[in-house]
Amino acid sequence: MTRVTFPKLVFFDLDGTLIEPMDFERIKFVLGVESPVLENILHDSAKMEILKRFEIEHAMKANLMPHTITVLKKFEDLGIVRALITRNCLESVKIVCRRFGLKFDEVITREMGHFKPSPYHVIRLIEKYGFRKEDCLIVGDHEFDVLTGKKAGIRTAIVRKNSMNADFILRSLKDLLDIVEYDGKA
Repeated sequence: MTRVTFPKLVFFDLDGTLIEPMDFERIKFVLGVESPVLENILHDSAKMEILKRFEIEHAMKANLMPHTITVLKKFEDLGIVRALITRNCLESVKIVCRRFGLKFDEVITREMGHFKPSPYHVIRLIEKYGFRKEDCLIVGDHEFDVLTGKKAGIRTAIVRKNSMNADFILRSLKDLLDIVEYDGKA
């Protein structure tokens, strides 16, 4: 029986990877901060609440990026563990998952602390599932995603952007299907 040898665990970013990206220029303007937004407002509860409202509003209206359903379903069928790792709030993630019927084996949001680019949760889940780092991949659209993967020692893929540090440059999520490796047994 043919089995997937890579990847066995995939971490997916949310905004700009699975759904349309938020308007961070607008968010930075409204909050009066520069990038990275989260780090600059973390200790300001009023601004954190404004960010949360932006995230929830975006979750209610954003469209899926092309091939999101196809890739997630194929990975589920192949037995690949799918983890969502986002700097967004849990409430916005629940809205997106409900709207589009998205299912993940694990969901990591900022409320859990140690948010990207910290590799903490990536390493924690690799250990939980007992995979080798070589068997894991993080997919995103931002250098934070690549940095998280590099810090965790796993392979990285970036969608629609060039990154000298990413292991894979994807034109769309559909390109993920081309990097799945099998053991070759029939």
